[in-house]
Amino acid sequence: MNKKSVIILSSLLICFLILLTCGLVFTSVTPDEDRVSDKYTKSGYTHAYLDLHNYSLHTFTDKDGNSTIIIWYKNKEEADKSLITANKVKGENFVVKRGNAVAIGPEDHIKIFQFA
Repeated sequence: MNKKSVIILSSLLICFLILLTCGLVFTSVTPDEDRVSDKYTKSGYTHAYLDLHNYSLHTFTDKDGNSTIIIWYKNKEEADKSLITANKVKGENFVVKRGNAVAIGPEDHIKIFQFA
């Protein structure tokens, strides 16, 4: 292999590792409830929430009546169980888990949660 090939392959490997690290961070860190709520309300969604002992339930509804439900759990085990249940009942909606939070809703709504 010549020098150019080694440099190109090394650069591609470094880019891949950076993308992999970013992906792991996005899926393992639980987003802040207030930050996510602010993002949704600034985007024009109405917000309703219920704070219970083991979890916090937030519902964001757009002008057309489409809702996204996000639940923040106190521990990882409950979030994992909820993810399995949500995948069984999701229908045409998308289900995303970030840390101890699980969201279910239309694709456009979920993007706000993913990148908050």
